[in-house]
Amino acid sequence: MSASGSFGSSPGAAPRSASAAARVSWRRVLARHRRGLAALSAAVAALALIVAVRPPPPSTTPIVVAARDLPAGSTPGPADLALVEMPTALRPAGVLRAVRQAAGGALTGPLRRGEPVTDVRLAGPGGRPDGGTVTLPARFADADAVAVLRPGDRIDVLAVPPPEHPGPARLIAPAALVLARPTATGAAAGPSLGSSTGALLLLEVPRAVAAELAGVATGPVLTYTIHGFASGAVATNHE
Repeated sequence: MSASGSFGSSPGAAPRSASAAARVSWRRVLARHRRGLAALSAAVAALALIVAVRPPPPSTTPIVVAARDLPAGSTPGPADLALVEMPTALRPAGVLRAVRQAAGGALTGPLRRGEPVTDVRLAGPGGRPDGGTVTLPARFADADAVAVLRPGDRIDVLAVPPPEHPGPARLIAPAALVLARPTATGAAAGPSLGSSTGALLLLEVPRAVAAELAGVATGPVLTYTIHGFASGAVATNHE
């Protein structure tokens, strides 16, 4: 009815104008960043695809490894060994699955830190199943000759006849495995053969010859020839 009434705005005009302006603003933002948004969408899609096709993690098994460097001939205890997880498909044959399985066994060769402990690396209780071998100490006549040996070497053990019954040396234990050279704690008992008082070796020998070797192992009447070095080299006529 008045002039002001003819030119006034309807109550919903201002909100509709603001909403339209907001839509225009968002369109401009989307248009300005469309390439970045497209790249982000592609990355998300690729990540989703990778997650969908990625195979499940491999199953693992606990195995026993050396917790530190261990010398051949040593008897590792719980502090020397550790359990680690290894993919089951890569697990070595005969590897120990519990530390207690190594109890009382002597190492047939040196182990590096982290190296798996298998049954063939142990001799004696807790080691490999009895394959017809036993472990026993043997005293040799010449300590200087014993000093050149190291764990892992193989020797042919010979019995030397006493001076009152001269004759050729007799082969007792072929290819005996040297497990350790125990440190001497005093002079060897019994008469010496040569200039040395003798020295001990811890050997792994076939069960069939163990009794005979034990019968002469307490006296200094043993010598040896080298069957093979731990490194694989072979020497002959070394006594």
